[in-house]
Amino acid sequence: VHVQQDAMFERHGHDIHVTVPVTIDEAILGGKIRVPTIDGPVAVSVPPGSNTGSRLRLKGKGVAKPHGGGRGDQIVYLEVVLPEKPDDELRSFLQGWALRHPYDVRKKVGMD
Repeated sequence: VHVQQDAMFERHGHDIHVTVPVTIDEAILGGKIRVPTIDGPVAVSVPPGSNTGSRLRLKGKGVAKPHGGGRGDQIVYLEVVLPEKPDDELRSFLQGWALRHPYDVRKKVGMD
């Protein structure tokens, strides 16, 4: 039996992996989003302060295990997506914020 690849879901054993885009405000403030699963969409809470690569685990939302062994999990990877065209209000806010709250994200990974 061959299983055809899906454009949205990726299977790893009995677990299903999916990447879901979130807005800046959903990532920073948290909130409820709808996430696709192989059984249909479900509501999921995005924790405040989430970032691209943050993982959420949906227990029992994966593929059925043989012999009644339950189901695997679904792993949701969050991907923060910026607005296509940030407006002047967002740019102005970020310029002021960045001056008051500098941080170096590349220093953490040795790229300083």
